[in-house]
Amino acid sequence: MPSRDSTWSPAETGRRHLLRGVGGVAIAALAGCVDGDGSAATTETTGTTTSETTTTAESTATDVSEDDQRETALRLVRLLADGDYETAHGLLSSAVREQLSVSALESAWEQTVGEQGSFVGTGGVERTTNQGYDVLVVRAQFEAGVVAVQVAFQGANVEGVQFLPPAGSYSPPSYADQSSFSERELTLDTPDCGLGATLTTPEGGAETGVVLVHGSGPNDRDETIGPNKPLKDLAWGLASEGVAVLRYDKRTNACDVATSELGLGPLVVDDALTALDRLRAETDVGDVAVVGHSLGAYAAPRIASEDGDAAAFLLAAPSRPLYELVPDQVRYLASLDGTVTDAEQEQIDAVEATSDRLADGNYEDGGFDWGPSFWRDAADYDPVAVAEGLDTPVYALQGGRDYQVSPSEDFPAWRAALGESNTALYDDLNHLFVAGEGDPNPSEYFRPGNVSEAVVDDLAGWLSE
Repeated sequence: MPSRDSTWSPAETGRRHLLRGVGGVAIAALAGCVDGDGSAATTETTGTTTSETTTTAESTATDVSEDDQRETALRLVRLLADGDYETAHGLLSSAVREQLSVSALESAWEQTVGEQGSFVGTGGVERTTNQGYDVLVVRAQFEAGVVAVQVAFQGANVEGVQFLPPAGSYSPPSYADQSSFSERELTLDTPDCGLGATLTTPEGGAETGVVLVHGSGPNDRDETIGPNKPLKDLAWGLASEGVAVLRYDKRTNACDVATSELGLGPLVVDDALTALDRLRAETDVGDVAVVGHSLGAYAAPRIASEDGDAAAFLLAAPSRPLYELVPDQVRYLASLDGTVTDAEQEQIDAVEATSDRLADGNYEDGGFDWGPSFWRDAADYDPVAVAEGLDTPVYALQGGRDYQVSPSEDFPAWRAALGESNTALYDDLNHLFVAGEGDPNPSEYFRPGNVSEAVVDDLAGWLSE
């Protein structure tokens, strides 16, 4: 929970980066795996406002309005632009002020000005959620481009500030032969709204077709996170290999629907089944498969089971209960710099308490951005057991640099269940199946890259069997 998802998010990052990070550290979880919806993509866009607020850092109100948060975020940016760092610092909660000094806040802003040129003004304000925080993203226009100033709230309290420089632009992968396929737009019907979709078909037709299913977060059909579009990479790469591909905007991206009210079925499974039916109706393919990423991979065995004829390809699939993954992710991110502060330990303790409550079957308050319906649904679902019971082929792929779905804690269960011939581990790939080096961290999701050609080749090879 990208993500987007953000994703813990994808998209999907740890609270240390969300609450304490300054400078070019990304907070969005991207396509992520277990951040719940609300990471990679935003859920609301509004215009700017000129009014100011006197919200204090120590407010205990829980019913603060979105307008109040928006005004506080805009005021914070204006204070920084005016050089009033003391007042800007005073808007932060006491816990954040202890971790982030006035000089550090000033340094982060001045660094941004040094890199992006003079501040020009503010554009739109976007609102999303990440790990239970409301995140207001102010588009700050500088001479060289737009910087996303991300302000995290708990109620009226400002619990973090980050500055995200302009993301690079998307570049298609070198293995995609755009002359070998065509695309057309479709709409998938759901009980909540129509989902925009893209059908990518090879010239001359295809014998095999796949549906791509995103990770957590309100992802678009490409699973866009920063400059990266992993599902578009897969669609174009597989179509270049002769496979028809259908991808679609997630229901929580396209529809006005609350994630907290959705179980795993309406959140992921139902729309994937609709997409499989539509793929069959729009093409002459014989064999079909669902290719799921992260949360989509976790749900893929259930999707294949309910479909009855689809094979399943699991890219970064959790094999454990989802509530076990979240504490692992937060602990990892908190320890990246070699030190776990008291504030970080408090955050770890809170996440572990939520995980323990869910493990005990107490779903009444939900958790990790998912509501009671999701957790009750997930409690009755064992993806490994369902995969083992399928009559259709199942394959699992895993990046060795993935800190969101563990190559040491999750992947071994898939390899034991499916066998080595139906599994693949790629040592240098992260959660997005993009190559990298060193310790994985959320910021690399915002560097341009493409899904590894080896992954596309392996998928195409298995699909042709």
